[in-house]
Amino acid sequence: MKKILIASTALVAAGMITAGSAAASEKIKLNLGGYSKWWVVGAWQDDSFKDSQGTTGQGDANSVDVKGENEVWFGGSTTLDNGLKVGVDMQLRAGGTVDTAGGQDTSGDVIDESYVWIQGGFGKVIVGTENNGTYLLHVTAPDAAGNWNEGGIMMGDLAIARPTNVTQVPGGNTTAILTDGDADKLTYVAPTFYGLTLGATYVPNAGEDNQRVYGGAVSSGAAGVQANEIYGVGALYAETFGGVGVKVSAGWVTYDIAQATSQSNELAFGTQLSYAGFTLGGSYRNVNQNAAGGTNNVANANTASGYAWDLGLQYATGPYAVSLAYFNSKVNGATATVGDDEITAYQLSGKYNMGAGVDLLASAGYIEYDDESAKASTADANHNEGWTVMTGLSLSF
Repeated sequence: MKKILIASTALVAAGMITAGSAAASEKIKLNLGGYSKWWVVGAWQDDSFKDSQGTTGQGDANSVDVKGENEVWFGGSTTLDNGLKVGVDMQLRAGGTVDTAGGQDTSGDVIDESYVWIQGGFGKVIVGTENNGTYLLHVTAPDAAGNWNEGGIMMGDLAIARPTNVTQVPGGNTTAILTDGDADKLTYVAPTFYGLTLGATYVPNAGEDNQRVYGGAVSSGAAGVQANEIYGVGALYAETFGGVGVKVSAGWVTYDIAQATSQSNELAFGTQLSYAGFTLGGSYRNVNQNAAGGTNNVANANTASGYAWDLGLQYATGPYAVSLAYFNSKVNGATATVGDDEITAYQLSGKYNMGAGVDLLASAGYIEYDDESAKASTADANHNEGWTVMTGLSLSF
């Protein structure tokens, strides 16, 4: 959620900004934008988990690392003679992250999102590889360093290793509906009316960039169940009343991941209240997947039914901001043990704005992973927990 499409709406899309638009009937001229964010990270995880990994890469994991997130945006638009605006957006990932097993994340060093859009009095239509409409309108717990949800260092499993058997909600540690990733899709966002914005998405399938509707421990790129015909609708209400800012979001998607079963569906809700520099926010997501064998069939590794929620408080004044957030998820496990895999996280973050586009960042957090089998045994490989402290510099351009 790095850019803004409409007032008070967090939408990931450099091309959704009309900056760089050409005069009527002129060809589109691309403009550059983006950001470079680098972290120095200290991480201390459970010794018994590291010992259980042997030679798999975690047994000798370093306690200090450098991780980055970098993107270059190419975007522009033109205004046609009939008044319609047409634009394009492409986002190049420059890498920098390394996974917790020590492997370089070279798969991310490619064009991440690429789409075109058309805007007029009817709203905006987006065609291409972009997050779905429910994600674009979703509100979550605030984080001062922009280091929360699936894109964060700790929350993105880049500091404390997540055991293989611990299942997340689809898309990672987030309350946003991210099951379809950046699959090719068609999204419509209506004009804002008295603070209310509506959006809808249609995804023929979720196969772009190997992002599919997986559950259990099946990883991206492996053989598994793929969703067909994803439909989603979302809404965001954002207004200010007597100095109190109010944001409320809701989203719903449905899809099919197995023949002869009921439709799978997901729900997500979020809210934020802000006043005098304080922002209190939280969100909830429920996943109900129906794979072969039925909902929550413990023998089926392609089912990721469960829920996730977060809650956070932020205070910002002048160039300073500080926040504290909590996350918890419980998801049907991938083994034959009856129960839910659980993830719990706490994070304190801060930001200091040093100048235009230059922010000094810091986060400290704790996260714990529990496979359902770990609760019934002493299997160290299915449980991990740890602390992480990090500081970073963010440059936007």
